[in-house]
Amino acid sequence: MMKELYFALYAIKKNIQNGTELRTSFLMNIVGMSINNTAFIILWGFFVKSVGIIGGWTVADIIGLQGFVALCFGIVFSAGAGIRKLADYTASGAFDRFMLSPKNLLVRIATSSFGVSALGDIVFGIACLGIYAFFIHATIYQILLIVLLVVISTIVFLAATIVIYSTSFFFTDASSVTGSLFELFLTPSLFHGGAFQGAMRFIFTFAIPSLLIGALPVEIVRDISLGKLLLVGVLAIFWFIVSINIFNRAIKKYESSNFMTFGN
Repeated sequence: MMKELYFALYAIKKNIQNGTELRTSFLMNIVGMSINNTAFIILWGFFVKSVGIIGGWTVADIIGLQGFVALCFGIVFSAGAGIRKLADYTASGAFDRFMLSPKNLLVRIATSSFGVSALGDIVFGIACLGIYAFFIHATIYQILLIVLLVVISTIVFLAATIVIYSTSFFFTDASSVTGSLFELFLTPSLFHGGAFQGAMRFIFTFAIPSLLIGALPVEIVRDISLGKLLLVGVLAIFWFIVSINIFNRAIKKYESSNFMTFGN
């Protein structure tokens, strides 16, 4: 386990070094993504101002929501951007090289690529959570809750990503399928918790864990709900175990493309 962790940290370090070779491009990617994400807060801010508070969610809560989602997204798709390329790897036959690696297969795939623009999501997410903590006058206990929930939410996000992109092994060209499934997971997470009630809230909590990465963490911090914290923690462990099992079963479906290529 420790060897796999050291390898992952080493691979991430090398990926960052490679990404910073073109410093201007590196910084522009980060700044551009941060500006892009700010549009979501502006949009929701005007929406709340126009229609009023929905389900108890204020502008401050929405800023916290965007912070949690952006930070989870940034962590997973910066350090583990290779997961998002599984469809391309399986379609092109490039997955063969991972099968021959002595390292943990999932770790090797995840760290095979680094998403520079996702660092912008990390910066944006940290800024949003800082602003959120300031607006709600967060206590030390709430700040610790935010840190803990970032870890839990990232685990859920990673697990959902593994499950979604593991479907790449079941289709010849899975790019469109995985893209649609990921949007089905991510889009509801960008809506505040007041937008989902009844059956829809149940679906996006248990069947599709969208609310686990943003809405529920904000509600836990705002209301200091230990019951919801326990629920999110248990579901995070459940989804992570399920994702590993699905990935291990999915790779058994892989058949080498055996592409013959010749270089100059």
